[in-house]
Amino acid sequence: MKINRKLLLGSTAFATAFALASPGLAQDAPPASEQDATTVEEIVITGSLIRRDPVNAPTPLIQVSRDEVLETGQTTMIDYLATIPALMNSRVPTDNTGSVLNALGLEFANLRSLGTGRTLTLIDGRRHVGSSAGSLSVDVSTVPRLLIENIEIVTGGASSIYGADAVSGVLNFILRDDFEGLEIDANISEIASRNDRYSQRISMLAGRNFLDDRLNVYLHAEYELNDEVNSFDLPWLDRAPLVLGLDADPTAMPSDGIIDQGVFFNLNRLDRPRWGQTTLFGGQQASPTSNPNVAHVQCAGLTNNTNCFAVTPGRTFWYEGGGARLANFGTRVGNTGINRPFNVGGDGVNPADFSLFSQYPEMESQRYQAGLNFDLTPNVRAFFEAKFVTEEANFIGQPSFFTVNLWDNTYGPNSASILRASSQFDLRYSDNAFLPQAVKDAIAANVVPVYGPPTADAPAPVLGFVAAPYAQHTMFGPERFQENTREVTRFVGGFEGTFDRLAFVNNVNWDIGYTYGEVDNQNLEYGLDVQRFQWSADAVVDTAGVMGTPGAIVCRVSLLDAQGAPNGQLVDYFRGGDIRDTAYGQQSIDECVPLNIFGAGNQSEEGLAYSSAFLDVTQTNKQHQGMARIAGQLWDFWGAGPIGMALGYEYRKEYTEGVGRDASTAGRFLFLNTGPDFLGAEYSSDEVFTEISVPLMRDSFLGEYAEISGSYRFSDYTTVGEIETWGVNLVYRPIRDIAFRSSFNTSIRVPNLGENFSPATQTFWNGVVDPCDTRQIASPNRTAEERTNRIQNCELLAQQYGFGGQFNWTDESAPNAYLPAYTSGIAGVNAGNPFLEPEESESFTFSVILQPRFINNLSIVLDYYSIEVTDVIASVSAAVAATNCVNGATLNTAACNTIFRNNPSIPFGVGAPTGDPIGGFIQGSLNYAALETEGLDFAVNYAIDTYDWLGRDWGRLSYRLGGLWLLKQEQYTNTDDPTDATVLSGNLYYPRVRLTSSLTYTPNDTWSVNWTMDWQTAQHMVRPSTFVNNPDSRPASELDTGDFARHDFTVRWNVNDDVSLRAGVVNAFDNSQHPWLGTTLYNQFDAFGRRFFIGMNYRLW
Repeated sequence: MKINRKLLLGSTAFATAFALASPGLAQDAPPASEQDATTVEEIVITGSLIRRDPVNAPTPLIQVSRDEVLETGQTTMIDYLATIPALMNSRVPTDNTGSVLNALGLEFANLRSLGTGRTLTLIDGRRHVGSSAGSLSVDVSTVPRLLIENIEIVTGGASSIYGADAVSGVLNFILRDDFEGLEIDANISEIASRNDRYSQRISMLAGRNFLDDRLNVYLHAEYELNDEVNSFDLPWLDRAPLVLGLDADPTAMPSDGIIDQGVFFNLNRLDRPRWGQTTLFGGQQASPTSNPNVAHVQCAGLTNNTNCFAVTPGRTFWYEGGGARLANFGTRVGNTGINRPFNVGGDGVNPADFSLFSQYPEMESQRYQAGLNFDLTPNVRAFFEAKFVTEEANFIGQPSFFTVNLWDNTYGPNSASILRASSQFDLRYSDNAFLPQAVKDAIAANVVPVYGPPTADAPAPVLGFVAAPYAQHTMFGPERFQENTREVTRFVGGFEGTFDRLAFVNNVNWDIGYTYGEVDNQNLEYGLDVQRFQWSADAVVDTAGVMGTPGAIVCRVSLLDAQGAPNGQLVDYFRGGDIRDTAYGQQSIDECVPLNIFGAGNQSEEGLAYSSAFLDVTQTNKQHQGMARIAGQLWDFWGAGPIGMALGYEYRKEYTEGVGRDASTAGRFLFLNTGPDFLGAEYSSDEVFTEISVPLMRDSFLGEYAEISGSYRFSDYTTVGEIETWGVNLVYRPIRDIAFRSSFNTSIRVPNLGENFSPATQTFWNGVVDPCDTRQIASPNRTAEERTNRIQNCELLAQQYGFGGQFNWTDESAPNAYLPAYTSGIAGVNAGNPFLEPEESESFTFSVILQPRFINNLSIVLDYYSIEVTDVIASVSAAVAATNCVNGATLNTAACNTIFRNNPSIPFGVGAPTGDPIGGFIQGSLNYAALETEGLDFAVNYAIDTYDWLGRDWGRLSYRLGGLWLLKQEQYTNTDDPTDATVLSGNLYYPRVRLTSSLTYTPNDTWSVNWTMDWQTAQHMVRPSTFVNNPDSRPASELDTGDFARHDFTVRWNVNDDVSLRAGVVNAFDNSQHPWLGTTLYNQFDAFGRRFFIGMNYRLW
């Protein structure tokens, strides 16, 4: 006997006929008009717990078949799912590179672009443990591919059916049941179009029946290896498209008619190469204020202001071998700004390789699952499954970076070098053993002009000259990289069965089960010990041989220690006191190995090993779920069909803990993030739920069928207390050619453990843009109201810190313009908030389903949706808080209090370079934001047999079109003004229309050819409303990305009944993103170029 999991399984028939089309639907079923409704099996469809005819499904549904998942040329599961318009902006592996930690390779679904935490992912209708520490987002790559029967996607709120987190919808992975036989699937595909970067996968599924088919046992195993992809593996990125300034508009004239920006290719960047360049101190001659391409910055005395060390011909030295020469600036490009590091044909590095981090991590995965189904009686079945997944990923991040001040007058030859920040320290240039003599001589002889302020008609005049024996060495140093290992364990067990009749309930189906899941994540993060790096760079010559060898190059601190420097002479700038006061400090002095930091290739392995360091971070999530459900049919009072009902109870417990970075930091000052342990935290919930469906009519003069249904869930959480959610659905089919359905649902998202209880951890605000910077206030991108508010509020801030009346907020060329220079990222902390409340949402859908009986095999579906989420839990970033602090009519005290200005003593260790106006910040989550989205999904499915049209059997043509018309996507994240909407629709990541067109030609049972096009409308790079205020900011033709299309072709050959082969090309015409987007990857435009794949499927039944 085979018992359907009626509370779990979805409807292939319904999805084919009615679902919003995905990039392809595996099969074309005959439309309902050709079927006898009385013979269609009533089953349970995702989005409901009650059995019904699939053509009367109450909610919009998308279905993806196993064949589509296996035969796609996309590298990963989520890469394919993200091509479904409703799932665009899902989190793909390239989203987890850059500065992301502990998350390599994670694949999270994101329905309606409302966030991965608002999409509930289920396996056979049951919860799956979250894959990221403290969160409930499920890594879909852990789902065994060959076990997938199909994927059903509910696009709308469903918390009353499935519980919290189903705000934007549900992904339900439905697995194969009672598999018998052997199936092997293998695939090899290019990840990138250059340098042989491949994805290789082999999957095996074996199953067998025993005991007269009462017992079914199966085993699934899968191995996958994906190569790392770097910038130089992507031809379009290797060309390094970059947008640079051509002209700066005067303050009084936001648009002077000269184009402000242009795009350039194949450039070199000179200002921060690996192991550095050295630039002498000196100012730049400011341009006339009528054409302020170069702003006025006074550089007359010792300062670490980077504007006084901008790369400049005649003052910048480039290193080759052991020597140095003046840098070759080739043809310099970019006319605006003080630091103009780009050139063609000169020295430097490709801007796309500037930070040298991986664009796609190397990943190796093994996935295993075993299970059984045992018919205890003809009506009761026991089931059990066990899954184990291990994933290893490696990633090269941005290298360590340093600004090294080369000057002799901040510390003497008998002192330790000065540490100013995690990425800045001082070195004496005159006695450094590795600095070439030519550079030493140039620093000692450096004399620079002192400029006065420019006028409207003339550049800055030279007022005199001053000796300036200073330089800065700016560099990327040793690499930083991660090794991420993640293990997933999951067990599911329970019983299910049926009764023809139980008391007064007919056709009863029930199940009771328990699920346990655990994710163990370990992240090794490699970087360096900042103090050791500083001490090893401060290398001198041991002339007298105090340490054993006359003329040997040694570390200054080691030499001074050997010479008997008194306590207090070797200052520990991180801990205070003397370096030798701690065992760590004395050991570091004893082991110190000098390191040459001047020029690539001059570093010894021993010197690099001395300062290398790593951290070990571990995190664990655990999930317990117990659930019991029963459903059946009650009475048929008026001949429309029996009333359906379902009842259930669910218990769930979520737990997380972790060992933070501080444990392995061991008091060192590392060029790595910090963070305490995540002490064990948990919550649990008890939930009861019910659903009822009432057929209103069947074959009536009012129509063919109508039904109303409702659902309700009561939840009691240990963290947020009692919550109620509910939903109402209506289905009406006046004639068999057309049907209407509508739904209204309330949903919730409960704060996850990370949002509630995560400890304070260090983070950085890189690329700081100070909203009080005169250049920001005077920018033509500011509205008049914003400009007025910022002037007023920034002046109030200045007064609070004792600087009232000292700054010019409107003229960036003025001598007292406020032009802060942030020499590195600013350190701050992230922390959880235990007082968060649940997010709440309301969703409404209305659908029209057309199946004209006079056109065979045609179905058209239009699904309107509207979702509003309130009390959204959102982290207020430092950048947002700093802006909200001064953007309103008055100072926003709540936002201002999270930004620490002019504070020389911040509680996060060394983090803010001396003189930085913003010295620290606190970031946390609050229930303050809102999200709204509205759109129209559409799907067309049509198939024709050539015999019907041409009278000859030349095969079958199948066409599918599925897409999304995005009417509105807005977020409300302004803590100062909750009604202030940020419009996302039409901007990058949010095309107004995105669709997938799929045409398949099947000439016979042996061959099939498919052409799929993923198309999206142009997206604003600059909104026209902004461009109007500054019409010369760029060419008017470059406001948007232009429409984008990716074309894929696949050929399938069924060699025989057991073997099929497939091959194809993804992005056949090698389309890439608009060059004005620069070197940042926007995944919806396909970053990886034309790439080929081949695959094989073997089935032995």
